Amino acid sequence: MSRLDSLTPSKSRSRASPSPSPSLAPNSPSSGKNETTHHRMLKLVLSEVRKIFRVWDELVMIDGCKAAKGCIDEGTEMDNILSIEEKPERPEITSHLNALYNHRQVLESTLKKLDNNLYKLSALADQAEKILFGACSREGNEFVFVDPLWSTWTMKKFVNSLSPLITLHTSHLASLSSLAKVIMDTNTSFDDAKVALESWRDIATAGERWVGVREWEELVDLELEDEMDEEDEVPIKSKKKNRK
Repeated sequence: MSRLDSLTPSKSRSRASPSPSPSLAPNSPSSGKNETTHHRMLKLVLSEVRKIFRVWDELVMIDGCKAAKGCIDEGTEMDNILSIEEKPERPEITSHLNALYNHRQVLESTLKKLDNNLYKLSALADQAEKILFGACSREGNEFVFVDPLWSTWTMKKFVNSLSPLITLHTSHLASLSSLAKVIMDTNTSFDDAKVALESWRDIATAGERWVGVREWEELVDLELEDEMDEEDEVPIKSKKKNRK
């Protein structure tokens, strides 16, 4: 983020003397004490980012996997029926055709929802940057670039940590879209479709995006400790009920 870098104090600037324990640094708020509006606003942004991760995981691991498997199963059933000699007792394929259509619709809808969540993640990163500039204007450079916000991370480090997450989710969505295209292609063989489905499952719970998100969550947990309390989680959980 070039705009952030342009505001970063020069290296020659003297830093605040270190505290024996970063979590007890005098400039760092403890259990809500001395928290500014900027602390609270950024904490809400981080909570919303976590919400996006939870929704993303559910969409990929549950909705996406189920729809992708359904596409393969129904397509296979239709192939098996059509391979039977045409006789009056041959099963109808209409129900399987309708089911295949529904699974395709769900898979396409899942990809659209993921794209919407990627947009929301980008918007949250922009919001965090605005919070940083507001804090820099009102509290000064040292508050943003030198002082630990809660434990050891500065506000700038929190804000900068969001950009790599956008890259990870952009790449993840691109991979999922490619796999979905293979699965939904009527010319794809059963074996190739199964390989695509296994690849979907693999990157749903492993890979760069999964590792990157889990590492970020762990680091933020360590930084905020008890700061992400129930007050920050309530609005997220209540909104989640509205998602179908």
